[in-house]
Amino acid sequence: MGKKKLTMKEQLRLLLRIQEYDSRLLELEMRKSFFPDLLKQLEQEIENLQTEYEQKSARLKEVKKEIGMLELTLKEEEDALQGSQDRLMNVSTNKEYDAVQLEIQSHKEKIADAEEKLIVLLDEQSTLEKDVEQLKEKIGITTKENKSRIEEIKKNSQEINGIIEKIQAERDNLAEKVSTPLINRYRQIRRGRQGVAVVPVVERACGGCRRALP
Repeated sequence: MGKKKLTMKEQLRLLLRIQEYDSRLLELEMRKSFFPDLLKQLEQEIENLQTEYEQKSARLKEVKKEIGMLELTLKEEEDALQGSQDRLMNVSTNKEYDAVQLEIQSHKEKIADAEEKLIVLLDEQSTLEKDVEQLKEKIGITTKENKSRIEEIKKNSQEINGIIEKIQAERDNLAEKVSTPLINRYRQIRRGRQGVAVVPVVERACGGCRRALP
């Protein structure tokens, strides 16, 4: 048994309902379109924090190594200075005295330079240790919060997909009852008029633009 042929008026009424479905589908698709960027932002925030943590942890490791080397250099120069000062007490000529004095001056300059660098590195170490600890804590909190939001977004996306599937099925069922030429014309007009192809007549006026009809 073939499907019942509907009058033009009945088909237009169906088109109004189809249009409502299409508008709802468009709205849902637009909502879904924001999800990928939101997910990317949430995941990127975690990645950025982890990258910063790794970079500062690596720098902290380097600083500690540099501090160790400077402390070794400082100890060597202090020992050398003490040796030069001890030798100064046993020189027998002015030439030897001047030479040892130059050694002492050189050791003192190297010690001062090492101490200055050490102060800078120790300050950097202190700052980095605080930053690394804070980042570690922030990564834990942000990861927990963002993963919860990511799961929520994915759940919402699945729910919307289910709604879209249901609406699409209902919409397609109605579309089958409308003649092919009419549904094709509807699609063409809808594309050119911002999604509005069919409007009702309300009190002898166009339901879309509100202009009076003859």
